[in-house]
Amino acid sequence: MKRWLLLVPALMLVVIISGCTTEPVDSQGQGALSQVAPLSEYVDIEVTVVSLSLEDPEGYYEGDELYRAPRDSAVIRIDKIVETGGSYDFDWTSVGIKEGSEVPLDFKYTVRPAKIITVVGETTQSNDNVSHQQIVPTEITFEDVYFVFRINGNSETETTLPGLKEGSRFKTRLWRTFETVVEKYEILKDSK
Repeated sequence: MKRWLLLVPALMLVVIISGCTTEPVDSQGQGALSQVAPLSEYVDIEVTVVSLSLEDPEGYYEGDELYRAPRDSAVIRIDKIVETGGSYDFDWTSVGIKEGSEVPLDFKYTVRPAKIITVVGETTQSNDNVSHQQIVPTEITFEDVYFVFRINGNSETETTLPGLKEGSRFKTRLWRTFETVVEKYEILKDSK
C-alpha cells in the first residue's frame, strides 16, 4: 500500500521535466539562449576555452547518418557570471561555477562546427479532429564540415555553431539538471 508513495516524487519530476522547452539563439545572436520551465535554475556565463578534449572523429563521412556525434568536452575559465535565475536561489559555487574558476564541461552537441535545425511537427485537421504529429529528433549527419542535428521545436530555426578552439570566448546558459552541459553558445566579438 505504501509503494505508491514512492512513485509520487518520480511522477512529479517527470511532469516538471516534460514542461521544459528550449529556444535557440539565431545566427545573429538574437533572442534568448534558452527558455525552460520557470522552476529550473540557470546561469548565464561568459567563458574562455582553456583546453579541449576531442573524441577521435574517425568514421564520420560526408552525408552519412550518424549514431551519435563526438563526445567532446572542454576546460573553461569563467570570466563573468552575467545572470542567474529560476524559482530557487541555487548556489552555483557548489558545482564550481564562480568567476575565475576553471571547470570541465561536456558539450551536448560538439565543440566542432555544428548546425542545429529545429523542425516543427505537422498539424492536420479532418472534420472536427485536429492532430499534431511530432517529428522524432533522431537524425544526426555530417555535411560540409558541420555536424548537423535535427531536433523538435516550436518554430523552424537553424542555429550555426562555428566551433571552438583554445582561447575562444563565448557566452552560454547552463541549466541545473541531472548533468550540466553546454548546449548552444554565442561567440563573443573579442574572441580569438
